[in-house]
Amino acid sequence: MLVAVSSAMRQTLRQAERVAASDAPVLVEGESGVGKELLARLIHRASPRAAASFVSINCAAVSETLVESELFGHEKGAFTGADCVHAGRFERADGGTLLLDEIGEMPLKLQAKLLRVLEEKEFERVGGRMPLQTDVRIVSTTNRDLFRESSQGGFRLDLFYRLNVVSLRLPPLRDRRDDVLPLAEHFLGQFREEGVGAVEGLTDEARRVLVEHAWPGNVRELRNAVLRASLLADRPVLDADDFVLHSPLSLNAEATLDDLERRAILQMLQQTKGNKTAAAIRLGVTPRTLANKLKRWRDAA
Repeated sequence: MLVAVSSAMRQTLRQAERVAASDAPVLVEGESGVGKELLARLIHRASPRAAASFVSINCAAVSETLVESELFGHEKGAFTGADCVHAGRFERADGGTLLLDEIGEMPLKLQAKLLRVLEEKEFERVGGRMPLQTDVRIVSTTNRDLFRESSQGGFRLDLFYRLNVVSLRLPPLRDRRDDVLPLAEHFLGQFREEGVGAVEGLTDEARRVLVEHAWPGNVRELRNAVLRASLLADRPVLDADDFVLHSPLSLNAEATLDDLERRAILQMLQQTKGNKTAAAIRLGVTPRTLANKLKRWRDAA
């Protein structure tokens, strides 16, 4: 469920509902943790394809060697371990919506094949020769600037234009503070229904602290903070000291967004004693995304 009280979020939801009626590809942009997949599901539910399947693939979470098979499927014997025919996400989403989550993580060599499938509306399973027709609505998400990466050779420009027919941007939580308390109350109610604690509300001081926090991890960070507090609470109303909130990084006039991101990652790696998987989870990104960022910085050094 997307909670929208702020004008910025209400405008984004209105735009999503308008474009849902069409089959136009949609690119949902925004930082990690803002709710991009939730918006994609809302678009599907409001579309004429709502009765059909909503299928997703996280391009950052699937290994590079398996992405093609996961998207297009494979025939029996196509490669070692392919013991039977496997239907890919395009087949399973036929007639419905296919979410390409974190599309910016897709390997370049596979981007060319994806572009051909989107243009010709047919594909072949890995190891197959029979073309299969596909009728899917594509929604993609990204936390990266794909246009800038296209100009630098990190993403195909022609694929960017194919996916970016309609662009929707989800603002970070720090830019829609009117949504913080309604979201916190929503999560408290959700956890009560699930039997996770019996917290009924927040003190005024807790509300102040939550609204003033920068929420670098966005809605995901807020949900986790409320969950942690609900699990450990020994009283029905949460106070400010029930929340463990990490202080935002200090800023200076020369710091770029890339500088801040690097400092946040290095700080988290220090806290996790170099455990990259744990650091990625706490930062709200996939281990593969974290590894790619570290590699990029090493190569640029």
